[in-house]
Amino acid sequence: MLREISLAIATATISLTGFIQSPVDANIPAKYQIAQNPHQVKGITIERLGIGGVKLDMSEAQVRKILGKPVKVENQFMPAIGKVRTLKYRGISIDLAEDFPENKFTVYQIKATSNKYATLDGVKVGDSPSKITRTYGNTDAYKEGNLTRLSYSIENPSPAGLNFTLEKGKITEILCFYLMN
Repeated sequence: MLREISLAIATATISLTGFIQSPVDANIPAKYQIAQNPHQVKGITIERLGIGGVKLDMSEAQVRKILGKPVKVENQFMPAIGKVRTLKYRGISIDLAEDFPENKFTVYQIKATSNKYATLDGVKVGDSPSKITRTYGNTDAYKEGNLTRLSYSIENPSPAGLNFTLEKGKITEILCFYLMN
């Protein structure tokens, strides 16, 4: 009986070893790409997520160096995020979240509504949907009334995205963001 139990345990242990995965080497650099959509043929790295020269995770000082003095600054508290600062310029707004405990603000969202500001890959308000797909690949279109949205998302290293809002066949808004908890 004891021999049968030992044999059963050994058999179960041997069969489970096929499910053990080897550890990941954290020192190997990885390129993260937007590629969750099976229709998407091209991808971008998280380093390419930005508008008007401003990228996600930039400091407030870096944003002001690139865009200058904002037309308006708004400070507010959002329960899920904490302290949020919005720098408003003509045609672009930058949302920054406070990094605790450093009390510094970093970019988590960028929204452009002017053709003065392009993505880091040159897509801007006023461009056609074909320019988006030539640049970023195919994705599903979502209709909301007379608006169409094209969305590209990335999961690693942090959930983020790039959304394009179109009306009458032209981009009217570009939104680049981190997904906040």
